[in-house]
Amino acid sequence: MDMNVWTAETVVTAVTQGNPNLEVVVSNYFKAFIERLAYFQINLQSVSTAEELNQKVLEGIAQLETQRKEVLSVIEMFALSNHPCLETCLPAFFRNLITFYEEYGINLYSGTSADVLRNDHYRFFNQYLFISVASVLLENQCFEALRLIVQDKYKVINQSYGLARDMNFIRFRAYNYTLNQFMNTGSPQRISVTADYIDSFSGPVTFEKLIRADILLYYLSLWNHTNDVLDAYWFPELSVYNRSKDILPYMVSKTYFEKAKVLFGVDTVEQYRQLLVSTPDTLERNGLYRVPMLPVGLMNDTVGSEA
Repeated sequence: MDMNVWTAETVVTAVTQGNPNLEVVVSNYFKAFIERLAYFQINLQSVSTAEELNQKVLEGIAQLETQRKEVLSVIEMFALSNHPCLETCLPAFFRNLITFYEEYGINLYSGTSADVLRNDHYRFFNQYLFISVASVLLENQCFEALRLIVQDKYKVINQSYGLARDMNFIRFRAYNYTLNQFMNTGSPQRISVTADYIDSFSGPVTFEKLIRADILLYYLSLWNHTNDVLDAYWFPELSVYNRSKDILPYMVSKTYFEKAKVLFGVDTVEQYRQLLVSTPDTLERNGLYRVPMLPVGLMNDTVGSEA
């Protein structure tokens, strides 16, 4: 695929000119975008010390941030009008992204060996990107698109063993040893350098939205978890900066509830309340991660109480 042809500008042109094959254009852009990510791999042969590897990861994070902003701007353009293209193209985008990592041997699982640490810039990119997309979809009430990318399951072939593995959106979040341990050298240490970096990239207004989206992804993972013992649920790392007990405050509106209920697979307020109180929420908060208990954060007492 010619990556110089399928660009963000190509998508904008297709939108403004009313291209009847818009979905094809967007799909090809997403594929070309994913292929470009291969350019940011870290070659361990060019690294001789742990400090050099840490620096390479930080440089990779900065480079991939430009890529995240670009693809997010395209997604946001469609989210503003809740374009149906999102519901077909976004799940395929994230599915193809996971497949790309597997095909290129980019290990997304956390670890402290150099061969794993060299992918920490991709881990940061994945986590920040998925939270950002969730935030944009949430802000623009694109609930069906959000439901689809959260509930989608990926059948990915492990290139080393030739075995198929089941994955979902939780694979886009993994602990980042480079940031949270090896670059966390201050005294006292930061709770999450990953959260600090996302905060510095996003700005205060956007960051508050990202925090809510991150916590919501944790809630949604309670019903869309994996069988992975270590990563069964989405861990809401940004919650270290949370100051709100209401994660979906607009759920007090009956109109908003009717739109958002698709995320939870319910039809009525009564079913929603029953779902919240019957779902185990076992996250270990330890006073560091400020995640309201499920019924509190999702407005169990006041949901649908206003017009």
